[in-house]
Amino acid sequence: MQFKKWKYMRNWKKTIKQQNRQRAKNSLEEKLFSLQPHFSEHLMQHRKLMMDMSALKFLDICRGDCKNIHDFEAAQKACREKVKN
Repeated sequence: MQFKKWKYMRNWKKTIKQQNRQRAKNSLEEKLFSLQPHFSEHLMQHRKLMMDMSALKFLDICRGDCKNIHDFEAAQKACREKVKN
């Protein structure tokens, strides 16, 4: 009689642990969607495009070269022409 109670309790405990482990696994898979092949491909493509765009420097900040707004405007026009080419 003692063995049966112990065995049922052990199996119940094992089942509960398995369910908790499965719940945790599912939660991680949902939160780490970037590891899924379909999403990772698109995320990496997006990152590459953003890095390429940041390398173009659409806005150049004239560090100390621009004394007034007209100099800044001229520098921005030159920068835009350089990016176009």
